[in-house]
Amino acid sequence: MNTTDCHPPEDEMAGLIGIYIFQGFYGFLSVLIYSLNIRALRNHKGNIDKSFSLLYICCAALSITYFLDHYLIRRFVKLGFFCEFILAHFKDANYWMNPYKTVASYCPIAILVFHTLIAAHRFTIVAAPIRGVQIWDRHRRIFVLSGFLVPLIFMWFMIPCKSFAELDSEGSGGLDIEYKKVFSISSSLFAAIAAVLFGVLTFLLTIGMLILLAKLSLRKMSQAEISLIVFEIFMTVFTMIYAFTQGVLYYSIYIAKDLELKATVIQFRNFAIDIFILPQAWTLLFLSTTVRRSTLRVFGKHLGIEFLSTDIENQKNTRIMSTAPPTYSLQKSMVLNNNFTISRS
Repeated sequence: MNTTDCHPPEDEMAGLIGIYIFQGFYGFLSVLIYSLNIRALRNHKGNIDKSFSLLYICCAALSITYFLDHYLIRRFVKLGFFCEFILAHFKDANYWMNPYKTVASYCPIAILVFHTLIAAHRFTIVAAPIRGVQIWDRHRRIFVLSGFLVPLIFMWFMIPCKSFAELDSEGSGGLDIEYKKVFSISSSLFAAIAAVLFGVLTFLLTIGMLILLAKLSLRKMSQAEISLIVFEIFMTVFTMIYAFTQGVLYYSIYIAKDLELKATVIQFRNFAIDIFILPQAWTLLFLSTTVRRSTLRVFGKHLGIEFLSTDIENQKNTRIMSTAPPTYSLQKSMVLNNNFTISRS
């Protein structure tokens, strides 16, 4: 085994470790924010749309899982840490490394599906506020179950595969983790199809929502509804960045067969993954008054800052317009618009 190939070049190692540390700091901080967001959503069920809350919690759990899986394993071995040990024990195909490949294949597709479900939720609420709320309240668990099952269509063939570690011959050193195919199906193709499909669906649903909103009395909307709309816009942008990256990666490998383009896309892909899965922690924190207040109280309680550590129970029943369930004013706005249209006709 060539030790030089086992590790990235020395002149690049310091920069790669610096990037790895930065990604780790940002990533683990985002994981913490995700956890606090989930806590806030669970503690304030009466103030936040229950369907959105459930979809977000599932998406956050998948994002946390995917980040930890990708950061602690793939990016770790890419730097060549414990390279000789890993190759000595896992260079032959085995089931021990299968969970990593399965999770790495399943989670991004599942996150894409849940992003699409969140976009579909907001679209139906805007298109038919009363009926939309009824549908989601009645069938939210079915939608969530479908969010977990649909990704299997695009990666089921990965589950029985064995995985192994090997030297990254196409990169600049380090290790990579590959899998031994059981079925002659391209995981890259299906991952690209899923990314483009759900990315485009999310984009179209968001555009449709914005078109419908242009016809409503936006002044009648609550701050919570506006926040969720802005949240979805950001989510769509981040989703499209990832979908575009996956599409270009597949194009560079299998269609153009351009190794230079492939290397460029792979270098950007880690950042695209972080852009795809982590910002939703921060956008909800900044946009939602309820989540932000809850998070500040948690930090205040642990840091001993009195004005931040006010007991959450004292505020649970306080009805603030910016934290009201984000459907009422849309329903009111729709009724006002309908009345206005009828009166004019």
